[in-house]
Amino acid sequence: RVAALRALRRANAAADRPTLACIMSGEAAARLYAEPAAFDAVPPTLRPGDPIDTAAFAQEVERIGYVIDDRVDEPGEVAVRADVIDIFPADAGMPARIEISDGRIAAIRSYDPVTQLSNGASDLLEVGRALEPEGSERGGILAHLRTGRLMMSAKADKRRRRFIKLAREAAGRDKGKVDAFDEEAWTQAAKDWTVVEEDAAVHPVPRFAESRSPLNAMVRFVKPLIDEGHVLLLTGSERDIRFLRPRIEKKLKVEIGSVASMTEAEAMPGGSGAALIAPIDRGGMRDRLVMVAAGDLLGSRALVGERPEPIGHALALSSGDIRAGDVVVHEDHGVARVAGLEPAPGEEEGEGEMIALEYADGARRLVPVTEAGRIWRYGADADAVKLVRLDGASWEKRRAAIAEAAAESAKALLALAEERARLEGPVIDPDPALYERFVSGFPFNETADQARAIQMVRDDLASGRPMDRLVIGDVGYGKTEVALRAAALAALAGYQVILAAPTTVLVRQHLQTFERRFAGTGIVVAGLSRLSNAADKKAAKAGLADGSIRVVIGTGAVMAKDVRYAKLGLVIIDEEQRFGAADKAKLRGRPDIHLLTLSATPIPRTLHRAMIGLQQISVIATPPARRQPIRTSLSPPDDGRIRTALLREKARGGQSFVVAPRIEDLAPLAERLGRIVPDLSLTQAHGKMAPAEIDAAMVGFADGEGDILLATNIIEAGLDVPRANTMIVWRADRFGLAQLHQLRGRVGRGNRRGQVMLVTRDEKIAPRTMKRLRTLAIHDQLGAGFAISAEDLDQRGGGDLLSDTQAGHMKLIGVDLYQHIFGAALRQARGEDAGLWSPEVNIGAAGALPASWIPEADIRLGLYVRLARIADEAALQALEEELADRFGPLPQPARQLVATARIAMLGRALRIARIDAGPAAIALTPQPDAAIAEGAAGLVEKDGRLLLREQTDEPERKDRVVELLEAIGGEAG
Repeated sequence: RVAALRALRRANAAADRPTLACIMSGEAAARLYAEPAAFDAVPPTLRPGDPIDTAAFAQEVERIGYVIDDRVDEPGEVAVRADVIDIFPADAGMPARIEISDGRIAAIRSYDPVTQLSNGASDLLEVGRALEPEGSERGGILAHLRTGRLMMSAKADKRRRRFIKLAREAAGRDKGKVDAFDEEAWTQAAKDWTVVEEDAAVHPVPRFAESRSPLNAMVRFVKPLIDEGHVLLLTGSERDIRFLRPRIEKKLKVEIGSVASMTEAEAMPGGSGAALIAPIDRGGMRDRLVMVAAGDLLGSRALVGERPEPIGHALALSSGDIRAGDVVVHEDHGVARVAGLEPAPGEEEGEGEMIALEYADGARRLVPVTEAGRIWRYGADADAVKLVRLDGASWEKRRAAIAEAAAESAKALLALAEERARLEGPVIDPDPALYERFVSGFPFNETADQARAIQMVRDDLASGRPMDRLVIGDVGYGKTEVALRAAALAALAGYQVILAAPTTVLVRQHLQTFERRFAGTGIVVAGLSRLSNAADKKAAKAGLADGSIRVVIGTGAVMAKDVRYAKLGLVIIDEEQRFGAADKAKLRGRPDIHLLTLSATPIPRTLHRAMIGLQQISVIATPPARRQPIRTSLSPPDDGRIRTALLREKARGGQSFVVAPRIEDLAPLAERLGRIVPDLSLTQAHGKMAPAEIDAAMVGFADGEGDILLATNIIEAGLDVPRANTMIVWRADRFGLAQLHQLRGRVGRGNRRGQVMLVTRDEKIAPRTMKRLRTLAIHDQLGAGFAISAEDLDQRGGGDLLSDTQAGHMKLIGVDLYQHIFGAALRQARGEDAGLWSPEVNIGAAGALPASWIPEADIRLGLYVRLARIADEAALQALEEELADRFGPLPQPARQLVATARIAMLGRALRIARIDAGPAAIALTPQPDAAIAEGAAGLVEKDGRLLLREQTDEPERKDRVVELLEAIGGEAG
């Protein structure tokens, strides 16, 4: 917002500026802003060569709203170190790294916020404000614009008035000033503006998808307009246009060409048609143009914008992320610690490297970088594991036992999968028109991942096989809408739906949401929990038994023995990690019932099942618009810091949570808070209160009553308090990782940044506990739930996939290697190649990533592992492009290394066990089952080897081997 207001000020100051369009929401029109002159202040501007005082710079950027952080990956953050400053300007697309030498700026480079790697130099950096100017007069947005034309839709004006009304209510409750640009002020400010009526600009077209035959409904609407000389413009994704174009051409008898812009479409002759690839979800009419969006015809099945590929197994841990000092497991030699990279013996500097591993008793082993794929990060509580001796005997015995157990598990899982495949489930595919009417009640555009998850659920329900899908989405990312759509599909098709939630508060919130969305559909929604009175329970049970109630939302009460369902088709479990395996099985009842589970932080066993493909999975990784990451910090029990955090939240009109691990902690905490913030009102909630009291306290707080809610982790699941942006977790070391992440999800649910302070006592905390807390503080970016679940899997292990225990073989060999062995066992059980081998390649120097090209040893180490694990040409090409993009053109040793990796990859695909090449010949030693015909590509068989007698020079030898293998592959294919 500050960046936009600064840009408006600059644009209005320019004498020759072009016509400016300012697009805003109704709420933005009702807000109060600092006066335009306050945005004249030039932001700090930095150039290479400028002198810089790091302490003064830190003070300046804090003054204009920047938050000090160790890792800078979100706008508005800064990290000031001795010789380097990382900063993410609030109005920039990328963060910048400022390198300092002798008190002057040596260089300014942008960098990738994910990898933290520099990727481009800059001659100038403007550090825009992260906070609005303080102390100036405040007014409306129109003061920031030159008088012109004003168009406001009826819906936007309604939202503007609603914002003013809410601001008045909040001011009355808190006895403060109204924080909004009221109606009288708006009328006065807009009196010189020319108001353009919405109807004079764009008329909406009908939502054809809500008709029983969308295409015919569109034809009935569009055909007369085309006959009158209008132009039809079809918009949507490339996929949807490709699907719709021939069908519309056939129906309308009009050829639909392609245009690159709206202007081009408007210039077309009357009665013609065109298609425009654009992320537009609704059509409209303007002048002679009739625009029909793919979404108007396909409804929720339309693809708006480019949706990413399915994430699914991208949840798998990044096993290439290995650094010096990490505990790792070598497939053949066992648990070791990475000492670092060392020059390969006999090679010139930069021509070859080896990975040095340290074992028990100080033993060391050098591993060629081409074998880096056989090294796996240990992960799970590495401090507690012992390094093995290099004699090999104990390790071979351990690995053999685990491989045997993995093979047994794989066979059992395949048998389970085959058994499930034979099951039949209800086919749920309701009237599309009824479903699209329900969908139209969603007031937002679905995010790309959300739309994909909804479509996958829809496909599962219509497949005729029982669905068992896990939807992982961070707190507030829209999992509830996926549940709503699934419930609507089932209920509209005549089936009953159970939505189970772990707490009565969450049940109540879901009940309000579902009743509002299902209003007018004829679907009856009921609640069933300990808060339901006897009459309501009796009515709900009767309605479920006779089928008049289609959707029931409740806690464990929905699976009581006296609850009968007339036609149960779907069970939805929210906050999956709060239910035990027995509860989940009891809820589902029969294996042929569709099951949908939702979680922000699934338990390790659930995540592991999904990662190895045993359970269907959808990931919602796209944050909602305007959602900001929650700042998380560790703190001692400092009254001053706690007071500052709570008063700052009160000053910005928000509310705060203070959470304690035990009920007995609440009374001393309440006394402490009364002493340090006596002016703030306090509400309490804990498990020993009567259910109605808890409900009243929490719902009242959500409605704005009270400044602080002091509670136990009873608030962990589902409480939605949009004004709550600060949380203090007392004795955070007594909470689990997933618990802390769920608690953190209670704040920052609006468009303001939330902050969480994890308070720990001064006494010594166990290293494992501190690691857990640091994990949460590190993973404070949007969508961190996936990373936290993966860390939890990493720290606790995934357990036995066929039982309910949380301990398993992962503790013995680490998460990554177990995943690898288990995947191989699954492939073998299916009769496929296990893939636990790689060709031996003997063709001169293997190559390396020179330190002069990539100075950071840990980055080179990670790249060696990634390169060694690549399994197909597309991935190898992508890595080559990445290397060139990040570090510049590949030097000769790097090209040699990539060629070696390509040879190994091609050899594995052709099932060649060994590849030798010298000045006079190339020799291939195939596996017994390799399908290479004698004579292929000029090869001659001799003593079990295939020879190509051909002279090659050292520089071109690897390229010639690649050509040979590709030629054999082409002939075999």
